[in-house]
Amino acid sequence: MKLPLLLSLSLFYLAGCEQQPKPDNNPLAHLAATADRYQQATAGKPIKFPEDHSPHKNYRHEWWYLTANLKTESGQPMAAQWTLFRTSVSPRHWYFAHATLADKERHLSAFRHGRQEFGNVTFTTKPFSAQIDDWLWQSATDLLPARLQFGEPFNASEPWQAELSLAREHSKPLPASLKPQFFLQGEQGFSRKHASLNIASHYYSQPFIDVAGRVFWQGKWQGVSGKAWFDREWGSQMLAADQRGWDWFSLRLDQNTALMVYRIRSNINDYVYGNLMYRNGSSQALVSEQILLNSITDQGGAYPNGFRLIIDHERVDIEIKVVNRKQINRFGIEYFEGMATFTGSHQGEGFVEMTGYQ
Repeated sequence: MKLPLLLSLSLFYLAGCEQQPKPDNNPLAHLAATADRYQQATAGKPIKFPEDHSPHKNYRHEWWYLTANLKTESGQPMAAQWTLFRTSVSPRHWYFAHATLADKERHLSAFRHGRQEFGNVTFTTKPFSAQIDDWLWQSATDLLPARLQFGEPFNASEPWQAELSLAREHSKPLPASLKPQFFLQGEQGFSRKHASLNIASHYYSQPFIDVAGRVFWQGKWQGVSGKAWFDREWGSQMLAADQRGWDWFSLRLDQNTALMVYRIRSNINDYVYGNLMYRNGSSQALVSEQILLNSITDQGGAYPNGFRLIIDHERVDIEIKVVNRKQINRFGIEYFEGMATFTGSHQGEGFVEMTGYQ
């Protein structure tokens, strides 16, 4: 899912570019606003590559989202996030980017924004590239392989940098030329967000990405390597009025299996969806009735400290724990986006995103 966080960007037009009714006390209420003048996500609409890597300006919102679990040369766990958003501020389009780097104790974040008309946001399709100011995703062909660079410059008060190379993981059972670049979420890329209302997006993922590169962290360059997860999503109405926020999980169950689960919390009934994705290109969708997800809370903050996730028929029973509780981004409305580990029937790592708790 990644209903991300058109947070600061949505606040921008809420504050000054469109007249809006007074919201309720849900900080994400604007994502439930009607969007009749925008194109809506439609079941049966095929996703096309590489065209759909590029912006969809008839839709209200979209994003390009990458999270990575990394280790330094000395074995220190680290986490990286790079996200580029577009939102329509009729008739204009604003782009915002969030990026973070964290270890088990520290969390640093940065923000960029702009418009294509200003010249500080550029896209190409063949090969794919996306640039906002000094942050760049540059591919030689399709979206992957690519190089990605982001961070805060060396003249900043607290500089940090990430320079990463991204490539699909190699898989012996299936030649790389035949392996699908991306997994379509939901119904062939039509991703529902509500059980009964037409709230949906178009959504695809690539959870099997090898990462190598270096980061400038705490005053020195360090080599890093690890695994990354890419999400691509666009739509016009992301929540219903009864929905308050979401919990999203990207988990590597083993070297060949990735699990994505999201729960959209509601005053009435939560909506839960999942997808098991396999490195050989196959996948298995999971519906709400097959997934049991409970939060583990403590007195240390508004966000849960962990979760219990059970999928009986897949023999999944794991406890997910947040690694660094400081991984909260505060660009307008805050949200948690951070690395997690899990134990139980499977052991591994991944990412958790949480919104709507404040």
